[in-house]
Amino acid sequence: MEMLYLVIINGLIDSFNPCAIGIFLIFISMLFMLKKEKKQVFKISLVYIMSIYISYLLIGVGLIKVVQFFGVPHLITLVGAIIIILVGALSIKDYFLPNSIFSTKIPYSARQLILKWTYKATLPAAAVVGVLVGISEFPCSGGIYIATVGLLSQKETFLRGFLYLLIYNLMFVLPLILIYIITVNQKVAIKLMDWQEREKNHMKLSMGVIMVILGVILLKWYV
Repeated sequence: MEMLYLVIINGLIDSFNPCAIGIFLIFISMLFMLKKEKKQVFKISLVYIMSIYISYLLIGVGLIKVVQFFGVPHLITLVGAIIIILVGALSIKDYFLPNSIFSTKIPYSARQLILKWTYKATLPAAAVVGVLVGISEFPCSGGIYIATVGLLSQKETFLRGFLYLLIYNLMFVLPLILIYIITVNQKVAIKLMDWQEREKNHMKLSMGVIMVILGVILLKWYV
């Protein structure tokens, strides 16, 4: 049960990513502007969320395979914990020094590509953006995922580890599911976008602090 709780908590922490949430809100706004029917909004939202889920799940499965092949789960957990602390520290730094060289932001070229597909607001575009977001945000918050995969490889069989990854990734996309439910109303969607834009720096600061604490906990109790 301890592993289940850890997987759920880590997945939820990993899920509060301003990029994935911000892009999804832009998607929803575009759909309202184009006067898409609710059924179409549901389909496009579902494809976007599923694309992120599947791409992130495949990354996790690949990591488990790599860890098992080299037989170094303890080292992977250690590396993941260190990455969590470093990325958390960078997120805190971004709040106070937003224009410095090193940053946790998605690279400009990747952001432009994501936005280009986002504004198309079609089913294929939703699939492409979901995959791009899933891959692009991994370097920013992937330390949590890497550390979790390391722990699963240490303590669980591949099958149980895969089942835990399914749960982890469900937690990872849970905020997006909740956002879809909330933003069925266009006025609520606009207010949520304004709030996200206004509070994204505070979200980054909070995430940074949480990640540093989580990294220290992993180093102290699980490495």
